[in-house]
Amino acid sequence: MVDNKLDFKYACKEFLAGFALNALRSYGREIGVSNPTKDKKKDVLIEAIVAVLVGEVAPQAPSLVGAPVKNDYVDPKIPEGIKRLRMISAANAANDDAYGYKQRLQQMKENPRVLVVEDPNAEQLKKQNVEELYRGQLETLNGVPMILPLNCMDSDKKVVISVEKIRAYDLREGDLITCYAEKRQNILVATTILTINDYVVDTFKRTDFENNTVCYPKEKITFYNEGKGNLSGKFLQWMIPVAKGQRGLIIAPPKTGKTKLLADIYVAATLHNPGICVFTLLVDQTPESVANFRKVYGNENLLYTTYEEEPERQVFVAEFILRRAKRLVECGRDVLLLVDSFNALAHAYNDTDASSGGKVLSGGLESKTLQYLKRYFGAARCFENGGSLTILGALCTDTGNPADDLLKSELTAIANQEIHLSDDLAKE
Repeated sequence: MVDNKLDFKYACKEFLAGFALNALRSYGREIGVSNPTKDKKKDVLIEAIVAVLVGEVAPQAPSLVGAPVKNDYVDPKIPEGIKRLRMISAANAANDDAYGYKQRLQQMKENPRVLVVEDPNAEQLKKQNVEELYRGQLETLNGVPMILPLNCMDSDKKVVISVEKIRAYDLREGDLITCYAEKRQNILVATTILTINDYVVDTFKRTDFENNTVCYPKEKITFYNEGKGNLSGKFLQWMIPVAKGQRGLIIAPPKTGKTKLLADIYVAATLHNPGICVFTLLVDQTPESVANFRKVYGNENLLYTTYEEEPERQVFVAEFILRRAKRLVECGRDVLLLVDSFNALAHAYNDTDASSGGKVLSGGLESKTLQYLKRYFGAARCFENGGSLTILGALCTDTGNPADDLLKSELTAIANQEIHLSDDLAKE
């Protein structure tokens, strides 16, 4: 723990050195540094701040003597940065054997408590130990690697992963992690990793998504069999077969049933293909549409954003589910990702800062937005050594918006399957 404390002090000093003296004085006054304005030198003030942060010096109440403080504004970047450094420090402390982990584990065995998780190895893992299991997806937020809930919803059960564990197990963003965790400094920290992408760590193997050998789709996805299935799955099975690794577009004007077709595809694919992981991404949807989907989807399989959320949040959720799909494909799994819709995803990305700086195209669409959509849709592929990612996405046309017409021309160029829905038939 001593080395970890020294590392935290050094990281704080390096971080605080990037702020102006007046900002450090305001922050020092906030946390209880004694007379921060009397310290004329910046390095002396930083030493005093760090001493309070690590507990070497008790915080002092602000003095009421003299004239009122002229400027009590505290730059929010400073407390946020210190909080992030604490989380990293707590994560690195997870590997410390002097923490009393074995003794605490023995106490938990005498007083067992187990949390049921949706993990195929859960029953086996619960027999091995009685600690509480945590399961989620590995992501990096503000420079801190942590496990987030699989439905990408905000939760207080975010588990921090140490850098040592990431290197030891070659973890990547998007990995599904099941682990034991314990609370340290009010932060949940992973202590033992049990499974990665639903494989026990001893048997876990993977390839690299970007460098694997790609081949043409060769195995069909079953949507209807022996009279079992819905009508949409029956027509797909007979007339428009979908193979593992295809990039498919469902192209149609508004109000023609694209969302209903995607829901039918989910039910049919899940019913007849138990080995395929089926995910659905809903972008910029109404609360009513989301509620209808949640009736038939598992919490892990459905990720959504409503029109009330910021564009950055909508793009993050889309990337969140795509990273998970890639990690599963690297392990040889077959994944089907349903997207509703590419129009909404394009408009959301177009409103973020990441899209700015390029050429403005028809309908106000940025050139970087088109590149993002093509990269997202183009992630679908089939690998020679096993594993595939199939993406079926809805694309709305005939809306009168030139941007939607531009999206159609660009995405159809890289799609290898198109499903067109008739507006005339939908009205009958």
